[in-house]
Amino acid sequence: MNLSYRELSEKAYNLHTNKQLDLAEKIYISLLKTKPDDVNILNLYGLLLISKGDYKKAITYLTRAMIIKKSAYVISNLAKAYHLNNEQDRAIKLYNQALSFGQNDDIYYSLAIAYKSIGNKEEVIKNYKKAVELNPDNFKALYNLALAYKNDNDSDNAIMYAEMAIKVNENDEDTHALLSKCYEEREYYSQAIKELEKSAALNPGNYVYYYNLGVLYTKINDVTKAEENYKKSLLLNEAHVETYVNLASLYRKNSKERSLAYLLKAYSLKPDEPNVCLGLAQIYRDMYDNEKSIKILNELLLKNDKIADIYAQMAMNYMDLGEYESALTNYEKAINLDPENINYVHGKAVNLKYLGEYEKSKKMLEEIVKNDKTQIQSCITLGMMYLQEKNFEKGMELYRLRSNESKFAELFHNRIWEKNIQIENKNILVFSDCGLGDTFMCARYLNMLKEKAKSLTLQTDNEILTLLKNNFPDINIIPKSQKIDDYDVVIPIMDVPYALNMDLYNIPFSNGYLNADEQLINKFSKLDIFKSEKKKIGLFYKGNRKIFKNRSINFNEFVDLLKADNCVFYSFQIDDNLKESDNVINLKKYIKDYNDTVALLKTIDLLITIDSSIVHAAGALGVKTLLLLPKTAEWRWFNDEYTTPWYESVKIYKQKISKDWSEPINRLKKELVNL
Repeated sequence: MNLSYRELSEKAYNLHTNKQLDLAEKIYISLLKTKPDDVNILNLYGLLLISKGDYKKAITYLTRAMIIKKSAYVISNLAKAYHLNNEQDRAIKLYNQALSFGQNDDIYYSLAIAYKSIGNKEEVIKNYKKAVELNPDNFKALYNLALAYKNDNDSDNAIMYAEMAIKVNENDEDTHALLSKCYEEREYYSQAIKELEKSAALNPGNYVYYYNLGVLYTKINDVTKAEENYKKSLLLNEAHVETYVNLASLYRKNSKERSLAYLLKAYSLKPDEPNVCLGLAQIYRDMYDNEKSIKILNELLLKNDKIADIYAQMAMNYMDLGEYESALTNYEKAINLDPENINYVHGKAVNLKYLGEYEKSKKMLEEIVKNDKTQIQSCITLGMMYLQEKNFEKGMELYRLRSNESKFAELFHNRIWEKNIQIENKNILVFSDCGLGDTFMCARYLNMLKEKAKSLTLQTDNEILTLLKNNFPDINIIPKSQKIDDYDVVIPIMDVPYALNMDLYNIPFSNGYLNADEQLINKFSKLDIFKSEKKKIGLFYKGNRKIFKNRSINFNEFVDLLKADNCVFYSFQIDDNLKESDNVINLKKYIKDYNDTVALLKTIDLLITIDSSIVHAAGALGVKTLLLLPKTAEWRWFNDEYTTPWYESVKIYKQKISKDWSEPINRLKKELVNL
């Protein structure tokens, strides 16, 4: 049975709409043989050819249709064919010609797409807007207008149009995701999370949504939710390397082992990925395994020697190891690749200081600070160098900028003491912002400050709370965990002498200002371990490796010292695993906090120590102390070689050659002989 022309036309159209393009095409061709000027069939066949990606052939048939009969519909279809054939000028001309037949939101939308192809942002936004003016429910125009504004960094308009698009279609996951990104850019993290969770609910199989939720929850410090979403992402895509990297970053501070496990998984998936290798090298360094860190970095260098951060990380590893020449070489390579990176320049300056190039280091830091005082670490380091020279005013002006760092600023907001703020008759909070030793060192000023203040509270670390309460009964001393709001101004404890207009030439109470608990002293002195006629020598030789890069000493360095017949030695190392054969009595089982430590210090005759909190405790007690210092010491010891104005009871033994402890220890031996 033969079908009529009309019936064949309907059949072809039905096949076309059902995407049976090859069958539809055969019928269109046969129809055009019968009626070559049928505009409707020419137009439909042109659209079919567009669907098949044959844009040049589509242009031929649509052009024939337009010649026979011009209409907005045919002209806009021809414009679309030219657009898809990357002939944007012709497409734009034809879209405008189609609009001469009447305003149409779909044509304005298509015109915007054509302008987008040639990068004309102004016309893109203009034509999307016209489409929306004609049809406020044109969802595609609203979405793309929001996207155009986002790409143009106009988050206000992007948010407005994305919200309008959602009102038209609240079930579009892409729009919620776009709105989430806009909120994220404005740091409206709660709204960003809310929108992205809607995207995830609409398409729970998309791992990217959970990954991005993990990123957002990390930004608001919700570690539990961040981990939960990262793990959902991995359930959907267990090979997503970025998720492992982010999970590793999440745990880097509190669980280095978990962080390492995630990075090793990422490394197994993409051993050539620079960010993975750099993260793995960093965690090995954090775990003090510099050898593995350097190995990973060297492997990465074989694949790509143009990444500045590889050399910077290599430099930090060598600094940890005290290999400052190698560190310098790597910092210079990093700077050559990225000369604008202030962190690299700062690192080089610090490294030069440890190499003994003090003036060169200071000059580099001065240049950084002169150009940008927001470089807090450089300001702090330069301030410490001025303090080391006993230039107190200039040093404190920069050193006190450490209070601008985010955590401290977030804690105390706008109540942090400034030089122009009067402290008389104020409710003052002093906060222990540095190490325990710094708190001991500056505790000498507390009563002087109390005389000026209306009230004084010290917020400090638990380890020294009892000791300080016993020594300063008239001052309110509380732990850092206790919330306090009743104060006018907060002064970081290291800034207290600056607030009192003191300097480094009138340091008070150098003969001692702390006392130990007499009952504890009596208790400890009666222990069998102290019942000896020999001189009782305390020993402290290592600290946190991250902080004490060049201060700690290997126990083996003390072997000859421990042979002194007239002495018995006691270790104050809490983390010691000494054996009886080491000739040292371990005190760690007697030490719960610093209240015990200072009582034990008062039980011995002499302390031999590296630069740590215990030297400040001993000096503040007036206990005779021999202090072993590296060649490049902390600013607190200035450039002094033998004595310190902080403590009369402390004598300095300083390295003459970097990393060589044998010479100062040999000098120190003579002191023991003469005890």
